Amino acid sequence: MERDDELKLKFKEAEQAAEVQTSKSWRGVSVQYSKLRLPAEYEFEWDGRAHYIAHHDLVLLDGEMEVLGEKPRTGGDLRDLMTYVPLGHTIKGWAQPADRMNAFTVVCFDPTMMEEELQAEFNGRELDPKIYFHDDELAGTMRKLGRLMADGTRPSAKIYAETVGLTAALEMFRLGTFDALKLTPSGGLTRAQATLITEYIDENLSHDIGLEDLASVVSLSRFHFARAFKATFGDPPYRYLNHKRVERAKRMLAETRLTIEEVSVACGFNGASQFGRSFRDFVGKSPLAFRRQS
Repeated sequence: MERDDELKLKFKEAEQAAEVQTSKSWRGVSVQYSKLRLPAEYEFEWDGRAHYIAHHDLVLLDGEMEVLGEKPRTGGDLRDLMTYVPLGHTIKGWAQPADRMNAFTVVCFDPTMMEEELQAEFNGRELDPKIYFHDDELAGTMRKLGRLMADGTRPSAKIYAETVGLTAALEMFRLGTFDALKLTPSGGLTRAQATLITEYIDENLSHDIGLEDLASVVSLSRFHFARAFKATFGDPPYRYLNHKRVERAKRMLAETRLTIEEVSVACGFNGASQFGRSFRDFVGKSPLAFRRQS
């Protein structure tokens, strides 16, 4: 996805460092998380070359959003509400946020790059914007994605963030914004495919492996691969990878004198905090406690 496919904010007081933003991008999908540190008034605009979903954790004292050519919508308590704007539409507006921690998560996606994920053809028909709507399942996925993007001290694994971002985009299809899907049932991987995947994981475990990295090994779409992988191994790719990393870490903690941080890096974790959480999840104790008892 292009980096210019982002919601752009312009603050009334330009010298105020009011926004903290993080972004990630994968094939066909990009994610932006913005947190407003100050209750500073701002203008915003979206004119990207993709479809747009925003999840709002916002309380506005005043403001409005307009999809050009449509009647403007006023702000207010927008917590857990979402906005969908299809490709080819422009949104503009302004906002005066309340004095609280306000944030929003944006997913941009290009269906023409995701046809293989759906195993169905996107027909490109005109789609209607949806301003300030709610859907429990999509909101749950967007909240999870926002938490992942917001946690700068404990970065998530690439494969996990990529999977949740892709899921959020696919959820828009379930809502009926697009034509109904005609998905064929997904079986598991063949024995040869499973062997290729396990060999790839073993050889690259120290790297931050992504969902597309794994899917490309066996020439499957990310969505098809994720379903086939779970059908074969019993766990989604993210949990399977964590388990393999923890098993390697257990051996290294028992057999080497590497530090906890060095073991974490060698096993592909994004820092000691993620390593510790994953290790306790599988082993029931911290890496240090495990080493002392080995």
